[in-house]
Amino acid sequence: MWLGADKKEFEAFLDSASVYWRKNLGSTPSPRYLVVEVFHQDIRVAMRNLAVANAIRRIVPAQLVVVTGVEQMWHEALWTGFDVTLVERLAAAYGASEVIDLYRLVEGATGSVPVELFGRRLTPGAAISEETLAEFVSATYCRVTKRPHAPEDPTADPRYRRRQALARAISSYYDALLGGGPAVALVTSHVDYDHWGLAVDSARRAGVPVVHTQQTGCLKAYALYPETDSGEFTFRGELTRHLGEFFERRVWSRRAEVRRNAELVAWRSKVNLGRPSWWRGGASASVDITSSAERARLRTHFAARLGFDPARPIVAVFNHAVSDAPGTNHQSFPTLADWFEQTARFASTCTEAQWLFQDHPSQFRYDSTGFFESVARRYERHRHMVFQPSKDLSKNGLWSVVDLGVTVRGSVSNELPAYGIPVIQAGWSEWSDCGLSTVVEDPEAYWKALDSAIAALRNGEETISAEQVERARLWLWFYRSATDLFTPQVPHWEVWPADYLLRAVRTAFRHIESDADPLFEAVERMWTRREPVLTRMDLPVPGGDR
Repeated sequence: MWLGADKKEFEAFLDSASVYWRKNLGSTPSPRYLVVEVFHQDIRVAMRNLAVANAIRRIVPAQLVVVTGVEQMWHEALWTGFDVTLVERLAAAYGASEVIDLYRLVEGATGSVPVELFGRRLTPGAAISEETLAEFVSATYCRVTKRPHAPEDPTADPRYRRRQALARAISSYYDALLGGGPAVALVTSHVDYDHWGLAVDSARRAGVPVVHTQQTGCLKAYALYPETDSGEFTFRGELTRHLGEFFERRVWSRRAEVRRNAELVAWRSKVNLGRPSWWRGGASASVDITSSAERARLRTHFAARLGFDPARPIVAVFNHAVSDAPGTNHQSFPTLADWFEQTARFASTCTEAQWLFQDHPSQFRYDSTGFFESVARRYERHRHMVFQPSKDLSKNGLWSVVDLGVTVRGSVSNELPAYGIPVIQAGWSEWSDCGLSTVVEDPEAYWKALDSAIAALRNGEETISAEQVERARLWLWFYRSATDLFTPQVPHWEVWPADYLLRAVRTAFRHIESDADPLFEAVERMWTRREPVLTRMDLPVPGGDR
């Protein structure tokens, strides 16, 4: 675990962290507690969760409870190096009072699991609905088996039945942990699947705030509070609405002030090597087209490579990681696989455009069934359709040929509009309420939007507005700058290998005074104002309330 960190470096880091947090949090006893999950084997993920949790504990005195563990199917699918013992030591260094090995407790359980914390028996409240539980079971099954769909007969698959039994016990445990005592908040790196998503579901039903850290940049986090949670949507759906409102009031309203910085970030993002474009490092990540004439020259070259006519519209369809968090936000189609298959079927009869279908860059991590290849084989005789791995085409090539991007929630729906390329989204993303793209709610609206966009392209009409381009560039600034907090406690995601990361944070703990650390001020601003996102700077409404 911790991906090859030197033992001496890890020990020195733990010693420094222990002293730092002991001095910065004090030892005031509190009956309240804050729950943090550490289910990811990457220490960068754990550090983000623990840093945010302790910043909240500086505002609301509370004990730290860490939930961890690994289960066999998750171990086989992803967490091959997970070590609970190391998590326990890391949690202790950050001041944890209790470390709970969740899977050790629920393994083999057939129903509710007794929960005791700090000498007190916790009693769960209302149980999760059967419909919601089934959604989590299905999503988790798809992820750990890397399949685009749940089995047609779930009862016939022992792996599905195992997920059902575990999910029921996990949900019961979280109901007691988060709803049966004075929980201050849940801090989590993920909001989907059983050991993460069921915690979020229990917290929401119990009226406990949820803070969702991100695995990108420096320190990024979103938050949902009980007083702003309508209960109408999934966590991601609620976040979509709140981020859209925050963006409209705090960013779009001050666009003249921010425009110069937004243009700088748009320029830098052309060669961004961090997530979500981590898979396009080096020269293939560069987008250095500076004029329509340059784009036209590149377009002719890359269109010929694809066997396309550069004079005709080219639509790019970006396949998703088909087993990744299915159904956790609003989608126009039942599954990501259904959307992709039906779009390919539509394209086969829509010869007014040329269609480029790209796989997900991490396809192998999310699909064990050859889904993309099977769809490609089905339509290989159609000359106006090309299926290819995304890494076969550089960003320069992609940006030069695409006239219309099509996705459900992919990051291209905020990247392409920033450079003047329209996008249709068949579902919601965290930015889809910010006015960057055309977002459709159901299949009927989706087909109409495709027909309309392709007809406009054939007629030489502009299909993206200047406002959408500006909004997309402002989103890039908002996402990559305004909401990306620089703190010495959480170096940028690119600070790696593990020894470099640990040495950098150990140096911060030993030599950088905490009163100069923006982490505490930023978290306090988000927490006390009940803002949905952590921000690097204060973003008050121009001429209005905060």
